[in-house]
Amino acid sequence: MKRLAIIIFVLLIFKSAYTQGLFLDSLLKQRIDSSEFNSENWYWTSYALEEENSFVEIPGWSHIIVYDGDKVHRSGTLLQGKNKSYFSYKNIIQTENDLLLIKLRGDHPLFELENSPISHFTSASWRMQERQRLITHGLFFGILIVMALYNLMIYMAVKDQSYLWYVLSIIGFGLYMAFYYGFSYEHFWPSKPYWNAYFFALIIPLTNISRILFTKTYLHTDQYVPKWNTFFKVILILYLLPILMWWVSWFELRDWLVETNYVIGLLGAVTMTAITLTSIIVYKRGYKPALWFLVAFALFNIGGILFILRELHYLSDNFLTRYIVQIGAVAQVVLFSLGLSDRLNRTRKMLAMETIEKEKIAREKEMEKKKLAEKQKDELETQVKERTSELEDILRQLKISEGELRELNQLKSKLFSIISHELKSPLTTVDSYLNLFINHYNKLSPEEISELSDKTRFSLQNLTLLMDNLLLWSQLQQDSLSFNPIKVDLRKAIDKSIKLFSLMIEQKKIRIEIDAAIDEIVLQADKDMTEFVVRNLIHNAIKFTPKNGRIKMSAKNEGKCSSISIIDTGIGMTKDMIRQILEQEEGFTRTGTEQEKGSGIGLLMCKDFIEKNGGKLEISTDKGTNVTFYLPQHIPH
Repeated sequence: MKRLAIIIFVLLIFKSAYTQGLFLDSLLKQRIDSSEFNSENWYWTSYALEEENSFVEIPGWSHIIVYDGDKVHRSGTLLQGKNKSYFSYKNIIQTENDLLLIKLRGDHPLFELENSPISHFTSASWRMQERQRLITHGLFFGILIVMALYNLMIYMAVKDQSYLWYVLSIIGFGLYMAFYYGFSYEHFWPSKPYWNAYFFALIIPLTNISRILFTKTYLHTDQYVPKWNTFFKVILILYLLPILMWWVSWFELRDWLVETNYVIGLLGAVTMTAITLTSIIVYKRGYKPALWFLVAFALFNIGGILFILRELHYLSDNFLTRYIVQIGAVAQVVLFSLGLSDRLNRTRKMLAMETIEKEKIAREKEMEKKKLAEKQKDELETQVKERTSELEDILRQLKISEGELRELNQLKSKLFSIISHELKSPLTTVDSYLNLFINHYNKLSPEEISELSDKTRFSLQNLTLLMDNLLLWSQLQQDSLSFNPIKVDLRKAIDKSIKLFSLMIEQKKIRIEIDAAIDEIVLQADKDMTEFVVRNLIHNAIKFTPKNGRIKMSAKNEGKCSSISIIDTGIGMTKDMIRQILEQEEGFTRTGTEQEKGSGIGLLMCKDFIEKNGGKLEISTDKGTNVTFYLPQHIPH
């Protein structure tokens, strides 16, 4: 204690002049600089702290003895194991004094005097720094564990070896990071410093081997880049060298730990660069999943290269070179998880395509067998063909006739169905009116007789219109309807139809409005078809417009066509009704406001006739129905 007190007294004397300077053997000897440093010597220094600082970090030094008042702290980055000491990690000293006397020695191979500054922290800042460090590393290792389990489950599901190699590379990388930050010695094997010192020299080559095998299987390098695939095989063989050097060092045949570190760093930089270049080439050659691979590994590979160069002391130790590999690893985990699903989908598609190709080959083989069988029958078929030619012609004609008869039978059935259902109602109505006239004429008043006459006339008009529609429809079905486009006066066609339905118009008290522009419209179309379209559309407007309603007709020229609109204030139509009329081939029918019936083929034929004349039909509904059709206008030469 007396000697220690003398040393501290000397230290206090030289505190202001020599704080944090290095002195050979004692503070009373000559001060040295980094060029005079010798790893075999002990060096002395002092360190002054402010009152609130209680934690001192002395990184890098292999052996440390700190005289702290009446306490002596012993630390260092070298751990004793077997016959020698081994490199561990940074040293932290906790003190309550404001002045420390420190004895130092740096005799491990990776020690550099310039990278070993002494720093101090308050108790609160140190605990906050440790808490942040543990949380950050906890998140980092947690993401690695989750990613490894996720890819392991994918491997178990699809049996794709690339996922297994990726899992092994994640595990290896996580173990190395645990070694680098001291977690392996602190938590995994605290009683085995010898194993901890040599552990990294084995795990890094195995990790990089897994990463190369993952690259080869994921990117299909044997298919897309055969030369790079061969290069990767060479790298895999070269990784046996650091493993052999580790084995020699582990069994203490030769101490090649430092040399192994340099070989691993060199091979690691080559591996990461090759992986990045290969992913770029494979993507350019059309393999789309390589894009996910490239993006996921780019930052990780760059970070790995910077990390290795820092480990080899070619780059300075700073935040970027120290943590870029962790940032890249997290980015890799996030991005590659997106690429896994894309690659899995592509794999499934490829398997489906392979199945289809196998089925195609099987069908082709079956076809070859059939062709062979057919070839063997050719001679017999040639002999039979001449004798059966006439029979085949007859059979062919019978099939054609059968098809024509089937179409005619369907036409007949539909025609009979329409006649039986649609003609029955107006004929029954006319018959009942005539019975009233015949049997009760003397009992009817003049007003009742007039009303019955009008109703009889109205039923006969509907019957006439229905018969005209059925006649034209049957001709249209048999393709026997002639088409003769001529000059057609639209106003005459409208007046003719209004005159035909004048009784219906008067009975329902419907107001007809005809735009003056109609008088100027002259069409170039088939006259019968045009009159049929106008007649049916006006009849529909009357039928579905209630009493005291209004029907407006307008027209205008638009380019080479004329548009004719018939707008009523009737009950309107639903979108489904309009779709059935414009898109389906079957007729659509419903009763009118006065229970008027129709054949269900009028609008369907209107659409066919308009299109046959080079026009189109449009239907919309708001408060009533707006039917617009387009027909070519007559252009005088």
